[in-house]
Amino acid sequence: MNRDRKGKFQDLNALFVFGAATVLAIHILGFFIQTNREYPWNTDMEAVLLILLRFGRSLFIFATGMLLFYWYQKRHVDWGNFWRKRWWTIVLPYIIWTAIYTMFKLQTVNPVEWAGPFLHSLFTGSAFYHLYYIPLYLQLNVLFFFCKGWVEKHLRFWMVGLLFVIQNAVYLGYHYLFADPQWAIDWSGHPLLSLIQYGYITSQNYVYMYLFTFALGAYAGLNVDKWRLWTARLRIPAALVTIGIAFWIAYRFISDQVSYEESLNIFDPLYLLYTTSFLISFYPLSRYLGSLPVISGWLSQGAKYNMAIYMVHPLILFLLESYVIFRLDWSVPVLITAMFVITPPLSIFLYQHTQISSWKRGSGNKERRPVFMKTNGA
Repeated sequence: MNRDRKGKFQDLNALFVFGAATVLAIHILGFFIQTNREYPWNTDMEAVLLILLRFGRSLFIFATGMLLFYWYQKRHVDWGNFWRKRWWTIVLPYIIWTAIYTMFKLQTVNPVEWAGPFLHSLFTGSAFYHLYYIPLYLQLNVLFFFCKGWVEKHLRFWMVGLLFVIQNAVYLGYHYLFADPQWAIDWSGHPLLSLIQYGYITSQNYVYMYLFTFALGAYAGLNVDKWRLWTARLRIPAALVTIGIAFWIAYRFISDQVSYEESLNIFDPLYLLYTTSFLISFYPLSRYLGSLPVISGWLSQGAKYNMAIYMVHPLILFLLESYVIFRLDWSVPVLITAMFVITPPLSIFLYQHTQISSWKRGSGNKERRPVFMKTNGA
């Protein structure tokens, strides 16, 4: 299969759908945690669920690396077409929705007032809630552009393991330099020190914080059969590791060993191990679900609309939280469930109607009168 790469690749559809569900879940849970006085419920349960589901972006980064290197492995890439496709399907919708969010937030359509915030949001992905994954995704594509040939020739599993160690070293370095500083350093005293500090403050927006996950996806894409066999063999041990770490992360928070803010940090060696073990244990299930006759079609459609849900769900949630749910005398679990169910179809609907292709279709599809041929009874 890896030689011709024909047809559809169904292994990752369930992973994409689950990743989108985790992103949606943590944003809904985050709202109810912040408004616990108005919507009282089990705050610890909400917080633990939110903490344990914060690996959606890592799943997407792994899947991005795997798909890029799987589909383009040892192929000549038409880079012009490669970037044009991403312009129409990723960049242009991102620009449109960043503009919508900027005008929505500032409550003005005056370009003089919103041009500055719009450009800032565009380059940082900070529009409304956040859209930072889009610039990050484009960085991953740029990295693929520059390293494709070298990775195809030289990437070995031991290098991925080494990247795991280096990634953890970066996380620990940032922790002991900034989160729990061990040395008194004047970070404004030198441009290089200021750059290091900036790299920490904006770290979630840049690709160097996700190199291991992307490299793991690249290795999986280049060695699909080996990856499938390896994850199938390790799925049970990896699941046990995932469950054990999940209990430990939850216990540390419940017992006040770490604060809620510290628990939200995914750039932590423990969380990286948790995410990696979950990915290994979940992949065989994702592959299995993608092979089922009925479910595979539904998962494929869900994965297809992943970008729509990611791009638009902040607006839907904002409208529900601001104008709808306070009018409903429902329990918090029911509200959470309702928001979770309602948001995806509304996001998909709005996203489709802000697509350039949709506008062109709408203007060009005029109703035509049927034409009848006279056959004279023939």
